[in-house]
Order: sequence, then structure tokens, then C-alpha cells
Amino acid sequence: MLYGYLTSLNFEPQIMTYHRTVNWDIRAPNTPRAIPRKPVPVRSSAPPTTSAVASSRHPVRSAALLAYFAGTLLGTLVFSWRWLISGTPLLLLSLVGGEWHQRRVVPWAPLWTVFIALNFAYVAALASWLLMWPYIAICYSATILSCLFQFGFAARLARASARKLLQDVLFVKDTVGLFDLPALEIDSDTTGLFVIRGLTFSLSTLTATVYGIEVGIKLSDEMELAIQTDKVVIKLFRSIRIGDVYANIKGSDEMCFADIKPWPNPRDMTRDQFIVSGTPILKSAMASSRRGASSAVGGSSEEAPFARVNAQRTTRMSPDDKAVRADYDAVIRHITETSTNHLAKCDLQRLAKDRETSDQLDNALNLRAAISAHIHTEPTIAHPPQRSIRLTTLIHNNHPKIKRFLHRLPFLYRLLLNPVSYFHPIFVTSITSTGSGEWFNALMKKYFFKHYSSSGAEVRRLQTRISTWLADANFAVGLSDVYCTGHVPMDTEFDIECKFQIADLKAHRILPEAVELSQVIHLGGADCTFTLPSYLLPHHEHIMPSKITDFEEMNLQQEIEEAKGTPKAVQLQQELGRRQRDEAAMKISAHGHLPAIFDQQLLNFAAALVKATKVIELEKDHEAVLLKRAATASMRDEPLSSETIVVETVAGDEDSTSSGKSDESNRSAVNSERSAPNSAISVPVSRAGRMNQTFKDMNLKMMDGWRKAGINSINVVANDRWIAKIIGNIMRKLERAQGDVGYSGLIALPLAEYRASAETDTKILP
Repeated sequence: MLYGYLTSLNFEPQIMTYHRTVNWDIRAPNTPRAIPRKPVPVRSSAPPTTSAVASSRHPVRSAALLAYFAGTLLGTLVFSWRWLISGTPLLLLSLVGGEWHQRRVVPWAPLWTVFIALNFAYVAALASWLLMWPYIAICYSATILSCLFQFGFAARLARASARKLLQDVLFVKDTVGLFDLPALEIDSDTTGLFVIRGLTFSLSTLTATVYGIEVGIKLSDEMELAIQTDKVVIKLFRSIRIGDVYANIKGSDEMCFADIKPWPNPRDMTRDQFIVSGTPILKSAMASSRRGASSAVGGSSEEAPFARVNAQRTTRMSPDDKAVRADYDAVIRHITETSTNHLAKCDLQRLAKDRETSDQLDNALNLRAAISAHIHTEPTIAHPPQRSIRLTTLIHNNHPKIKRFLHRLPFLYRLLLNPVSYFHPIFVTSITSTGSGEWFNALMKKYFFKHYSSSGAEVRRLQTRISTWLADANFAVGLSDVYCTGHVPMDTEFDIECKFQIADLKAHRILPEAVELSQVIHLGGADCTFTLPSYLLPHHEHIMPSKITDFEEMNLQQEIEEAKGTPKAVQLQQELGRRQRDEAAMKISAHGHLPAIFDQQLLNFAAALVKATKVIELEKDHEAVLLKRAATASMRDEPLSSETIVVETVAGDEDSTSSGKSDESNRSAVNSERSAPNSAISVPVSRAGRMNQTFKDMNLKMMDGWRKAGINSINVVANDRWIAKIIGNIMRKLERAQGDVGYSGLIALPLAEYRASAETDTKILP
């Protein structure tokens, strides 16, 4: 009770003194009588020092310990010089010094245990020089790292020396910063540019942080992909965390690399420099960035002068750690504040405040969708560097002996990829993908409606209805809390698996100028799984299935016949087709989690699209019949001779006009026409041609009538009210439903490219 009372008064018993008065009774000299009094705590005048607490916590800090280590080292230096060369005493001395300054590495392990373990490892390494050399390298490396972590003077000396040697690198405490890095040009199979504005690496936590990632890839002549994110944190052997990712799909009028010619471009690879400048991709990115900067700030870009200040700060640094820390923070702050995403967020918040529509940007999903739509018209690479490294140069500089060594050890690939894939799950805060409605509208006009809009009023009406909903807006699909995992098996009997889990999925229709968003789709989440064969890994062509032989094809056909009428027969038929085409199959399985919410405007758009599909199918059938009839007519006109035409037309004319005559009179008429062909062509052919043309016109009119009747029946049966009623009932049920709705299928992967790059060297560890 007394301890609890003192504890409530925040008094520590070990530094308190208690006073009590003792009264001696004269009548009983041998029996002192104490007068109980309330104890008065007296606080010590000086608080306990850190050294006292530290010495109580670390009893090993004593002169006896130091004397023991000094004697051990002295005896070892006298009797064993190999121990000194191995680096073990240096490592032990650094650990003892760290223990003395209370900054020892691995403090959870007792020092005696570390001392004994190192000596046992040294004794084991003495058995062979194959073990001694790695042991020496590990000891000296561990000594350097322990000194940098435990002693401040060593860390300051290392940072000062590194700043003099590497002027373009920032060293702040245990962090190394790299800025103004050259970009990576993707010029192997496609065209693109990969830009990193800043990279830092913490030695104590083994964590790499990447700032300002911008990627632009030209997918085709009509499509380009722009990806941007502000921050990526890579914790080695723990996880990879990515911030908000914005992916914009741009059309031909919005592309940055539209003028870049397709690769590969012929050039002398032996004369290539490792770091180049002024390449066509860099020039195109620079021009696009200047156009975007001039349109944003009225013809004056603020990025260039600040970039020069950044370069000056990076190359002329003060040796003082505080000044370097201030420069480091300023560079990171500049990268963050000048990113396209941050600027778009500030502009949207200002516009929403001016127009009193801030409530639409309160939700994080709505804000990200608005940012993605806002940056859609911005340059693909907003901050291109002056230098770059080509991907083809990196591939060409690969040493052939190293490539041959890796080729002969395919197990080494799996041995490296298995722990990397297991210990590095990927967490993405959000992924927002945006496409322009004008681009979607142009694609539908070119590949869907084509010329059918000029053939009927109904197709034109549906095209106008669809284009009106698409043209004035951008469409964004947002994925929140994406979790990705991959598994590369050690055994090739198993397949490679990649899994994606999405916590929330929402699609928006956005009017950029009005800062107006409307939700069109909202799902409770989704998941996706990709499965790849293990033989698609590099240098694994030895387990790739061979091309199908006649004997194998015959066996498969026999199995198909035996399993006829069962699902197995269909599967075997698909397998036979893939083997004949020399293809592999990647399995994809995607599921959406219910409940789902759909906007009525999207349902109206889907109904119009379905109606347009049906009408265009009728137009295609009618067009196919017309083309077939025209081809048949041209074939009849060309190969038929005049003698055949006479016989056919005369026979037809005789049958129609004198059907009551006998067979002999008909034969005589035909013979007489054959004897005089010129006179027969003049009259009967023109009469039969007019009759055939009349029947053809009647047939075409009937077909056109049936086509119009079919279009009218579609309008009657599939009218807007009926479709809205049916779909509305279905959507109300989906809003309360539970479960998954998805798709599973196979994607063909041709093996010809993999067979062409195969090598014939034997494998050591397949």
C-alpha cells in the first residue's frame, strides 16, 4: 500500500529518504517507543544521470571486461597472425567499442555469445581456403558497416569523403540520395521512356524510396500509355508499397511519341555510348513538355530555372550535415510540389472552391478520378531529363560468358526469383486509369459504325445518341487498395502464378471543365489470377514442349474420337489446335464481387449499343447478299459464250410461249436457232434479260423490305422503356446480391519467338 501511494505521488523509492522520531521512555530504558508519523518523501537534489542508468542496465561495462579483451587480443597477436589477417579481432574491437558507447549493433545478442560464435566460425574457416576467403570478406565488410553505425566520427568521415568523390550524390546520415538521373529508353520491341526524378536508399533499414516516376509507352500508332506516380517505397525482403498511380490511355491526337519510328532502328551498336543525349525519344519528350509548360503558365516555364538551382545545390554542397539535410529536404519537396499530380490536385481544389462544388471532391475516389481526368491532356513525360540510357545498349553490353553461365544454370533463375517473389508482395494505394471520350468516339466510328451510318436513319440516330454521351467527357476507372503477389516455383512441374486483389472498384464519367463527376459503376471489389507455364522463364527452353509430330497428332485425334460426346473431347480438340499452331496458353481468371451499382445513364448507353449492334448485323447481312449477287452476275456475264446464251434463251422462250407444242417442234426450233445464231441473239436475249432484271429488282425490293421490317421489329421489341424496365429490375437485384461474377479463359502465346532464341548448350542444373 505504501508503494502504491508513493507511486501515485510520482516518487521513486530508490532516491527517497524517510524520517521518523524515536522517543525513549525513562521507565523502560530497554524498550524504545516509536511515535508513528507520516513519512515525508525527500526528493534528491540531483536527478539520476544517464550514465548511472546505463551502467545499471549494462553491467558488462566494466574494467574487467576491457582487460579481458585486451589480454585476449594481445595473446592472439603474439601467437597467431592468421587470426589478425582474418579480420576477426577488428570486428570484435568494433563491437566492444560499440558496447562502450551504448550503440552496439545487434544489441539483442549478448556480447559473449557473439565473441564465441565468431571464434568458432574462424576455426571452421581454417579448414579450407575456399571458406577462408569468404570469411575474410564478410569480416572486413561487417567491420566497416559496424563502425559506420556505431561511431559518429566514422560516419561523418565517410560522408565527407563520399561528398568529395561523388559530387552528384547526397549523403544524409545513413541515406544516400541520387537525383537528376538519366532516363531509360525502351527501344527493343516498342517505344517508350522511363523517368525517375529521385532515388534514396537507407543503409540502416535497407529501404529504397523512388520519387517522381513517369513512364510513357507507345503501344501502337493510335494508342499511347502514360503512367505517373509520386512515390514508391521498396523495403528489401519485406514489401513494395506504391502510392497513387495514374494511368492515362491517349489517342493519336494526344500522343507524345506519335512521330517516333518503330524499332529496331539499324545502327552500329559497338559505337553506342552508355549514356546518350539528344535522341529522338528525348527530343520528342522535351518538345511535348515545353508545349505543356507554355500552355500552363502562358509561355514561361518555371521548371528550367529551378532545375538549374537543383543542380547547383547538388554539386556544391556544404560539408555541414545540417546544410546538406536542408538541401536534401528542399530537393524532395521540389519534386513533390512540381509533380503533375500535385499541381492538378491544387488546381481542382481551387476550381471547386470558386464554383462551390467542393462536395464532389470530398471522397478520395472522386478526387483521384478528377485528378486523372485533369492530367489527361498534360504531356506524357512532364519532366524529361537531358540524358538517357538505351535498353538495347544494356542488352548488347551483356557479357557472353555471363549469359552462357546463366543459360547453363536455369535452376539459379528459379532460386533467385522464388524468394524475391515471396518476400516482396506489392501494395498499391490506388490505380486510376482514364481515357478520353473523344478518342472512344473516334474508335467506334472507325471500327464499329464504319459506313453503315449513311445507309439508314436508325443507325444515324443511334450513333448520334452514343456519340453525345461519349464525346464531351472523360472516363476513369479507379481501383483502391490493390494487393499483388507472385509465386515462381522451384519445381518446374508447377506453374507461375500472379494474383491481384482489389478492395474497391469504381468508374466515373467526368466533365473536366465543369469539375463534375458522375458515378457509373461501383463494385464491391475484384480479383484476378494469371497462370503461366514455367517453361516461359528465360533459359528454360529445355522443358518447352516440342512441335507436334504426326504420331502425336494421330494419337490426339484417336483420343478425341474415343471421348466423342463428352466435355473431354472439346478440351482435347482445343489442345490439338494449340499444338498444331505451336502455341502456349496463359490462363486468366477475373471476378467481380457483388453487390454492384450501375448508373441509369450507363444502362441507357448499353441499350443503345445493343440496338446498334443488331441493326448493323442486319445491314451487314444485306450488304453481303448484294455483294454476292453482284459477284454472281459478273461471273455469268464473263464466262458464258454466245452459243450457250442462244440455247438457254431460246429454250426459255419456247417454254414460256409455246408450251402446248410437241417435243419435235421444240427440237426443230432449237436447231433452227443454232443454224442462225446472229438472228437469235437479237430478240430473245433482250427479252430474257429484261425478265431476269425484273425478277432481280423484285427480289432486292423484297429483301430491303424484310430488312426494314427487321429494323422496325427491333425498334418495337427493344424499345427504350422496355429495356429500361428489364435492366432496372436486374440492377435492383444486383444491388442486394452476394457472390462473384467473372470470366475465365485462355490467352494464346506463340512459341516461335521463344524457339528462335533457344540455345543448344547443355544444362548443369536444369
